[in-house]
Amino acid sequence: MSDKDFNEELLERTQKKMTKARAGLVLDQPFFGALALRLKPTPSAMNDTGWTDGTSIGYNPAWIDDMPLDKTKGFIAHEVMHLALGHQARRQNRDSQKWNAAGDFAINQTLIDAGFELPDDGLINSGYADKSAEEIYTLLPDSGQGGGGQDPGGCGAVVDAPGPTPDTKSNQQELKQSETDWKIAATQAAQSAKTMGNLPGAIKDMIKELLEPKVDWRDILREFIERAAKNDYTFSIPNRRYLSQGIILPSLNSKELGTACIAIDTSGSVSKDELKQFASEVNSILEEYQDITIKVIYCDTQVAHTETFHSTDMPVGLSMHGGGGTDFRPPFKWVEENIDGKPTCMIYFTDMECNSFPPDPEYPVIWIQTETPYSNHFAEAPFGEVITMDMKGDPNSRRNTI
Repeated sequence: MSDKDFNEELLERTQKKMTKARAGLVLDQPFFGALALRLKPTPSAMNDTGWTDGTSIGYNPAWIDDMPLDKTKGFIAHEVMHLALGHQARRQNRDSQKWNAAGDFAINQTLIDAGFELPDDGLINSGYADKSAEEIYTLLPDSGQGGGGQDPGGCGAVVDAPGPTPDTKSNQQELKQSETDWKIAATQAAQSAKTMGNLPGAIKDMIKELLEPKVDWRDILREFIERAAKNDYTFSIPNRRYLSQGIILPSLNSKELGTACIAIDTSGSVSKDELKQFASEVNSILEEYQDITIKVIYCDTQVAHTETFHSTDMPVGLSMHGGGGTDFRPPFKWVEENIDGKPTCMIYFTDMECNSFPPDPEYPVIWIQTETPYSNHFAEAPFGEVITMDMKGDPNSRRNTI
């Protein structure tokens, strides 16, 4: 059967069911809902169930039509978890059927623990708990699992992320980019769901375990700034990420950040090494963006000093101004009183040893939380995104937290 063989009534009916299932996830399981919205629903006869490649979520209309809504939600959550764990980018030269089975064993029990009802006959084995897809793959027989075909587990397959040409350096870069993009998206979705008080413990543990050793926190900071930047785009160079969908979108032509505010926690608990790392990131931002103005605000319990930097000022150094306690409110008040309009964003470098927060401002905020052998974080930020700069051991080790 080809995609053209599905009748219009079936397509319309199953499209509505997929829309309803995704909307239900947004309301009831916001972590999965946020990630599902990144995927383009695509009726497909590629297999008897469904699939995803990190860009689309394909579904066989006949299969969806026969399945209850709760199991349709489970199918979407199943596909989302494949992507959050990078299964679309990590297969390498492994057998695709066996890789799908390994991925299913790695995620299905977690989904059930999170309250999902999966499509019938999903692959579950408690003996594979806490194992990665790569580990499980080595334990599976070569004959595969389940009913065979591309989706042996019957819950929806994962296929390789689309790339230019198989087995080329360019394709490997595309796969790596897909994995990184989805890790960042999973982190942000988890942080949002956690703030709403609606992140299942099993999912939190899985995502945290995945991301802590592998995601460079600076990738997440860069993506945050990219969203905040005032960007100019051009259609003369199409965005490669969407070409595989037949969608022509412009690519980034220039990057302007306007006025960005960077608050530096200079309380007595912040070390010189941390201050040096803060300065390094300020220089990275100055180097990356055009026509940028950075307002650096040094604060302990009050604003102790401010500085203004432009790209021509590189390299810049930061000095300790303050050394007392910690209060997160003064920098936001300073911005309100001294910045015309709203800043593009606020980046707050701090050890988070404080529980005095201002109201949520009307501009994006990211907290760069340092983590040292002596960390004793007192509070979680009530707004904004939070990522961790790990300074416990290897100074090149960085991780993200949710």
